[in-house]
Amino acid sequence: MSAASAAAAGRRAAEARMTSRATIRRNTGRTAQDETTGLEVPIWDTTYADLPFRLGGANSGSSGTRTQDIGGVEVQLAIRTAHLPAATANVRDGDLIEVDSGENAGTIWRVVEGDWADQQTARRVPIVAADRPEEW
Repeated sequence: MSAASAAAAGRRAAEARMTSRATIRRNTGRTAQDETTGLEVPIWDTTYADLPFRLGGANSGSSGTRTQDIGGVEVQLAIRTAHLPAATANVRDGDLIEVDSGENAGTIWRVVEGDWADQQTARRVPIVAADRPEEW
């Protein structure tokens, strides 16, 4: 079996395990006026909808964390892993992933690092739990 066909088989197997569905949204940096409140709210673009998704633990079974300053206090946030189809090319730092169906439906995750390695069976990106933006 060639390396290319082995990678393709691995990608099919990895995607078969992605039984949840998710939507990925990106803050455009633009705002619009909310018709109800009159307030300016951020505009979000949907980069992917109904995307196969799997929520994994930390890489290699380790308990990775990220330090974040919240109100002047540093806290440790657990880093999880988003498993996406290998062809998912348009994911950036700061994108939000909303799990639409599956075991974790209704949760929101922020992409910590959108880069990924080549020759992988899935696109795996580190994520942390996030709050749902009010404007959604």
